[in-house]
Amino acid sequence: MNTTRTYAVLGKRMAAGDRRGFTLIEVMMAMVILAGVVLAMGMSTTTLSRSVRNSDVRNRAQSVADMQIGRARAWPSYATLSQLAREKYNGTSDGLTSATIVSVDTTAGQNVTMVTVSVSAVQSTLMPIPVSRTITIAAP
Repeated sequence: MNTTRTYAVLGKRMAAGDRRGFTLIEVMMAMVILAGVVLAMGMSTTTLSRSVRNSDVRNRAQSVADMQIGRARAWPSYATLSQLAREKYNGTSDGLTSATIVSVDTTAGQNVTMVTVSVSAVQSTLMPIPVSRTITIAAP
């Protein structure tokens, strides 16, 4: 007596051991792997977008510092260069805060002015380390 069962699949008769397809465990494992890949891609996209945003903030801060240094180089009178540290020329814009320090060194008979510009982000998480530029200007 033959005890093997046969199934009709697409008009063909097949034995029980010859069935084709995926088991429930195989489908669930494939879904777990796919979910892991999608999650990893989502996390890398989030990290990349955060990196691009931080890079943009840093580039804007460098531009603000370079503009202030350019203003110091083009300042019309060396004697009034200390006015560059006023709030009028520094402040907050686009989430960035700039500060200019003008220090005059008259030791050893020399008249040298150092201008230091420091630009930081209002939200320190965007740019934890401020951008700083320094220029030294000697009296004419």
